[in-house]
Amino acid sequence: MNKWINRTPDEINHSIDNLLSEWNISDEHNKKVYTKISGLQLRKIRIVKGWTQTRVSKKLKVSFQQIQKYERGQNSICSINEKILSEIFEVEKDYFIKPILDRDLRFTPNKRGENGYTIHTENVAR
Repeated sequence: MNKWINRTPDEINHSIDNLLSEWNISDEHNKKVYTKISGLQLRKIRIVKGWTQTRVSKKLKVSFQQIQKYERGQNSICSINEKILSEIFEVEKDYFIKPILDRDLRFTPNKRGENGYTIHTENVAR
């Protein structure tokens, strides 16, 4: 893998598109995609605003290594830090998962019963 990938917003958007195409491989994989996309969105807004990882880490009161882990998708951004980041960068809180929301991707499939099994209405006695 190229060491310098995701240095520009366009490269980041390309990586996000690739990740979105992997949605629904498995539930566990969806969680990884979610974490990676939120990290890439953080990296993108940080680059666009011209901030360093150190500057972001000081505002968030975490180590710059933690920012690196967020951006690589190794660690999930907790909701409190997501809220703080959205205030720092003056974006909506859902900015970090906007690509997922834009495609209406869901963790739980539609048309499922409460027990998780698909409901087949054509075979239900009336």
